Amino acid sequence: MKNKKKFTIAGMVAILVLTLGLAINATLLQPKTDIGKMQAIDGLFIKVAGAQLVDNSKKLRVHFEVENKMKQTTGIGAGNFHITVNKKDYQMTGGNNFGQEIAKGETITGNGYYEFPKEQDKVLLTYTSPEGETLTWNLGKIDEK
Repeated sequence: MKNKKKFTIAGMVAILVLTLGLAINATLLQPKTDIGKMQAIDGLFIKVAGAQLVDNSKKLRVHFEVENKMKQTTGIGAGNFHITVNKKDYQMTGGNNFGQEIAKGETITGNGYYEFPKEQDKVLLTYTSPEGETLTWNLGKIDEK
């Protein structure tokens, strides 16, 4: 009877350790992306808040949050961004793309829609300022949700 109890406890401990190990491993193996990361350029603070495939995976919708900490009003829109997939650039496409002027101290949110290939591995999103400076976010591999 004592041996049976010991085996039961040992089995439960083994299952617990295995489950914990798999959970930790799955977490560590998650690809690192810049989704949720805020970056700044010339007083403009840009956050890529999300990215998902839409329109039967033909388009990528990127959700932006942009804060203007400059001393003057400035403009920004989805056309200031492009995506790179497998070393090929894709531009903004039809959709309800954001674009407007932002008064100093204001924050706007909006979506940008971009052409998207079926085959993709690593997706990069690049912002280009009017002065030609760039910021880049690694969006990882975008899966259908």
